[in-house]
Amino acid sequence: NDWGPLYDGAHMKKVLKDGSISKAAAAVYLEDMYVEFNACMEVTKRGGPLEKCKIWVTNDYQHSGLRDGGASIYEKLMGMANGSIRTPS
Repeated sequence: NDWGPLYDGAHMKKVLKDGSISKAAAAVYLEDMYVEFNACMEVTKRGGPLEKCKIWVTNDYQHSGLRDGGASIYEKLMGMANGSIRTPS
């Protein structure tokens, strides 16, 4: 109850709107032990603050993905964000 807002949804929508130079991609780990999958999907759904964020849902990694396979994850997400790697559907 004593936590403030974790993010500014209106600002996130503004910077990721169509025609914006800002791009985003994220890895969402299906069975992450620390981050609730449904909470991630809630902010990325249509009308949500991150609806323009390209999402890679995977079980290839867990919460430690950046430590375990950081270079390959980074390359995939950057490629998804800039359009050189097709976004999985």
